[in-house]
Amino acid sequence: MTVTIKDVARRAGLSLSTVSRALNKSGYVSSDTQRRVDEAVAELGYQPNWMARSLKGKPSHLIGLIMPDVVSSYDNTIIQLVCDTLHAHHYELILCLNNEDPAIDLGYLKILQEKRAAGLIYVHPLGGSNSAFIRELAGQGMPIIELNRRREEDLLDAVLADNVQGAYQITQYLIELGHRRIGLVLGETELTTGKNRYAGYRRALEDCGLSLDPHLIRIGSFSRQHGEKGTRELLQLAEPPTAILTGSNRILMGALSVLREAGLGIPDDISIATFNDTEWLSFWNPPITVVDVAIDEMAQLAVDLLLRRLVSPGKPFRPTTYLLSTSLIKRSSCKNLLNN
Repeated sequence: MTVTIKDVARRAGLSLSTVSRALNKSGYVSSDTQRRVDEAVAELGYQPNWMARSLKGKPSHLIGLIMPDVVSSYDNTIIQLVCDTLHAHHYELILCLNNEDPAIDLGYLKILQEKRAAGLIYVHPLGGSNSAFIRELAGQGMPIIELNRRREEDLLDAVLADNVQGAYQITQYLIELGHRRIGLVLGETELTTGKNRYAGYRRALEDCGLSLDPHLIRIGSFSRQHGEKGTRELLQLAEPPTAILTGSNRILMGALSVLREAGLGIPDDISIATFNDTEWLSFWNPPITVVDVAIDEMAQLAVDLLLRRLVSPGKPFRPTTYLLSTSLIKRSSCKNLLNN
């Protein structure tokens, strides 16, 4: 049952107007009164309603952007585009970096709640889920757009890459080059990112008449450490893969480190490919083949969708999902075995 401000007033033994002033910091209340209100809020688990607050008072012009980190042009593109678009519409951006840590992520979500943020563009942390709290915020009226990563149970607006298509493209390309044993080092499949990349890989094998070999699949986390572990395990197989597809740049870093330790040359000894193009992939020796998505288009769609939701606060809507096509960028890291 939803806890209301009336429940808080009853628990604290105060009038509605006094509790409202204490919650909204909109007038004088004594320190003792503030303490009583805070205790009642904590005991009851009361959470304010965004829609009600915006109707009764001045709407917030703060927008949250929660993402893992800022380490590449991919991340910078998102931040710059979102910031510029929001500024043009007189909104202010609060940038929060969760470092893929769900505890840090939850802390930022609570800060945005306390600051009455008008909306949120959200990249899930890979280390765990705060979906229950996210759904709670959405239920209170905060528009939330999931960007690039999604948990299907959230039932929120989302802007995503078509990872089934992307994994299919790159797996099919490797098969066309003559590869039959293609290793897959992938992160969590709880998010649609990992789940759909696995689905695309599997579908490409099936469509090309190849059976799925579970020994060639290493599912763990989207981390460098998993890239190292998964690649070592693949190389130790009695019949190791001739190509490895890594599920992220971080996994790729780990894989490249292990291949270098093993003295294996790319692509002469083993081929490798990944997802999401960043600058260093084109400068690596050899340049890495990659499946990419237009991140500028993805970010623009996310912020435009959020702005549409903000125009009609409280208006019922069916969650919208944008699925962006991927493109295969062929470079020099994949060997054509059919030429031998």
